[in-house]
Amino acid sequence: MKKIAISLICALVASTTLTSCLPDAEETELTSTVALLSFSINDLKTQHTITLASGKDSTYTTIMASKTIRFTIDQAQGLVYNSDSIAYATDVTRVVPNIGANGYISYYKDDEQVGFSEEDSIDFTHPVKFTITSYDEKFTRDYLISINVHQVDPRTTLWHQLEQANFPAGLFVAPKALVKEALVYVLGTDAEGRGYTTTSALGDGAQWSTPTEWTGIPAGADVASVQLVGDQFYMVADGALYSSADALAWVAVGNAQPVSTLLAVEGDTMAWAMVEGTIASSTDMNAWQLGQQPKRAIKAGVAAFSEPLRTNANISRTLFVATPEAEADTCAQVWSKLSTDTCWVEVEPQGTNVYGCPNLEHLAVIRYAGKMYAFGGKSLGHRQQPLEAFSACYESRDNGVTWRARDNVFSLPEAFKGREEAFATVTDGTYVWVMWSTGDVWRGRWNGL
Repeated sequence: MKKIAISLICALVASTTLTSCLPDAEETELTSTVALLSFSINDLKTQHTITLASGKDSTYTTIMASKTIRFTIDQAQGLVYNSDSIAYATDVTRVVPNIGANGYISYYKDDEQVGFSEEDSIDFTHPVKFTITSYDEKFTRDYLISINVHQVDPRTTLWHQLEQANFPAGLFVAPKALVKEALVYVLGTDAEGRGYTTTSALGDGAQWSTPTEWTGIPAGADVASVQLVGDQFYMVADGALYSSADALAWVAVGNAQPVSTLLAVEGDTMAWAMVEGTIASSTDMNAWQLGQQPKRAIKAGVAAFSEPLRTNANISRTLFVATPEAEADTCAQVWSKLSTDTCWVEVEPQGTNVYGCPNLEHLAVIRYAGKMYAFGGKSLGHRQQPLEAFSACYESRDNGVTWRARDNVFSLPEAFKGREEAFATVTDGTYVWVMWSTGDVWRGRWNGL
């Protein structure tokens, strides 16, 4: 019994000694006892501006449901924020927050600390500092709360001219651009019909290789017909087809039928071209199967696109845009075909529909951000207004059926207006490139991406 009593006394002494060595209670208090536990906000208002068919801007307001905005609470760093920025032009000057906390809540307004009320409307244009104070008022914990809003209008396109670009000025009469692997290729002929190619890295655009003259292909090749089939470039010259791996050294393809112009590539193997006045097909770029005869003669291809349907990845839609033989025609030609079809269908404006693809000088058509855009020099045939070069960018949201002048999605810079010199354009998925025959290079990116 004496041994047990002595043991208990020793334990009590040891316990007392350890307690006396601990720091003060205030220093050992866990911060988790004072914390912001939850944060949300009430619905917000967002203003939207659209351009009407009349050209006038119209503004309307929508309500953004608060449940769609998720906030992260970083307890370690004392930060509260929404990772996904909310829509541009959303009003965050009068936000009513809902806060759950273990303690009293206060925040700083005009550098003065004020108590928080559930009815408070707070300006979150800039991050706001909140303080949580324990109920016994011994401990505090600060949080910086941010409501992130897109600062750039997603309806606009940011363009910049690449300074000191050494793109060859005055060389190309009517250049064409394509992207292959990590390079942008620009091909074109000079005033004498001699062909040249220059390249730049996708991440560059300012430094271009010295233009190199083509070999193995006659002068006066149809640059507008250049297409990429697999990893090979193909182009038409004097009714014959030529191929090249580097767009410099060309080799004649031994096809017996004369090819007028290349139109489109369907998938990786099927090519379409004008052969003997018909839209013919080939799987080897050699033997061509004659097809349908277009109502209007096709002068040259402008652009072509092929991609799977959104509703069925096993079916692809191929489109090509071509310039009509008659310059006075008011609309360019747009042809469409599904991989399950055997015939092409030309999209023709019906009746009084004035929304066909405009026939423009130096017409360029791109597919960008899920839509198609047409732009270029002055209008030919005067079907659509305005007539000045680059006064409008025509957008198609229905695979080339209708084209409307818009500037509230993809738009062109003011510096392009009135320019009538030749240019080449291409997209790399993120940027739209425009290389002018005068030597300046521009890149644009739609903020909506």
